[in-house]
Amino acid sequence: MTVSSFTYTYTLQHILLLKLLSTFTFCRPRTIHNFFFLATLSCPAAERTGHRYEFYKGSSAVYSFELQSILADLKKGGMICLQRMALTREGREYYYQLASLLRYEQFSAHCMKLALRYQDNLWRVNHEVMFHPLFRKGKTGRKIIMPLI
Repeated sequence: MTVSSFTYTYTLQHILLLKLLSTFTFCRPRTIHNFFFLATLSCPAAERTGHRYEFYKGSSAVYSFELQSILADLKKGGMICLQRMALTREGREYYYQLASLLRYEQFSAHCMKLALRYQDNLWRVNHEVMFHPLFRKGKTGRKIIMPLI
């Protein structure tokens, strides 16, 4: 398998998501949306250059159209299986070929540190979002305005 055999254009955001899915067990896409919400909030704006997510409040979670688009791209390319929230064989091979690109990305390092903090308790991510002040203040269906750190 070569990188040039893919017809899709993948960004560092795609590779970051592949890295997280290869390392940690996310039970549902909702948990990924919530995780990126917490990661974006806890990361200084200067470190998240190139990673711009807009989040909308749902009844019990946040939703990002950008993140959902990345998940759809990876599913369409045969990189992930959304039912199990796991990488396919092709996704794992593709990730291993491009994983070194994330070495100098600060937001990726921040996401990995945050995921290591939650490690086997990723359900806590959903719990923390439910009680986060920005989530609680927002109205369902409305965009959550992210503060500049």
